[in-house]
Amino acid sequence: MRYYEVTAKCGHVGKGYYIPIGFAVRAETASEAAAATRTMPRVKHDHKDAILSVREVDVFEYDDLRQVNHYDPYLQCQSRREQMTEYDAIYNRLVEEQRGGVWNEKELSEKAVYDGKKRIRNVRRYARELAAAYAMRETV
Repeated sequence: MRYYEVTAKCGHVGKGYYIPIGFAVRAETASEAAAATRTMPRVKHDHKDAILSVREVDVFEYDDLRQVNHYDPYLQCQSRREQMTEYDAIYNRLVEEQRGGVWNEKELSEKAVYDGKKRIRNVRRYARELAAAYAMRETV
């Protein structure tokens, strides 16, 4: 087994932001270490570029990194309320996404549908409700 430090984008800190966290991972190869880190809690799973870097470390650096993560206030929070109590320790480490975030790209790629001036967010549900309304009108 080899020891790796895998730096990943961690979320739950606001849309378009992340916190880079270095995780201590034991694996045979660097790609296995990266794959194991992607499945860890708090890592942004929906990002293709969630893994920022992978580097091999010795056992002493591995133990130091595990100790640092054990006392990291961001990784110890279990709820939004706890996270807000550690506001300064967590939010000073925020990094803004360079590409605008996954959701902005998704919104831009979809064609907008309107009913008059109102934008329809879920087109399929709107069509179902519209068909149900017409069916109700015909039966009355």
